[in-house]
Amino acid sequence: MNGLFLPLRISSAEARGIFYRSSIKNLFGLIRRRPVSLGADGLPSSVELLWLPAYAIRLELSLGETKSEGWVSVDANFGGFSLFERVDILEDREETGDCLPLILSQEEADKKGRHGLLRYFLRRRGSKPLIGETLEYLIYHAPVWVYYYRKGRKIDLKVLDGYSGTPMGGQVRVAIVNAFIARRREENA
Repeated sequence: MNGLFLPLRISSAEARGIFYRSSIKNLFGLIRRRPVSLGADGLPSSVELLWLPAYAIRLELSLGETKSEGWVSVDANFGGFSLFERVDILEDREETGDCLPLILSQEEADKKGRHGLLRYFLRRRGSKPLIGETLEYLIYHAPVWVYYYRKGRKIDLKVLDGYSGTPMGGQVRVAIVNAFIARRREENA
């Protein structure tokens, strides 16, 4: 698939180590979550790289006579909002990995981006700029590592950001499961 991609900075080996490392939460390895499959090196092999779609939206901001621009990012699956400062490092290339489909439309993403930016400004002290018109939309894909593990008789998953290496929350997990369900419906239809 051709498009804009955030660079992958966490390798598969690093992601497997992060998912399976000892910490106080698992009593230093005594209560680890059982991976679906283990590799020859003893680390989980049930780790998969996915590319999550997102919208980068450039908005016009004005404060009195001063005009500026700001980028926000809206996840294209569950609508999560964040300020976006990584526009300069997006790479235009072809990717053969598993890219999840877009669920939110551009209009919904614009609405969620404006709402999130407004909430961000209202929490800050001082003068608050006005949000003007939308100047540009970009669709990009962000890398995430997904770790499948057994939880009793069920299989659950954990998600790790492939750019920064930080664990991602429950909304992203639900978005990934919903994207898998949407893909399955498209294949069966």
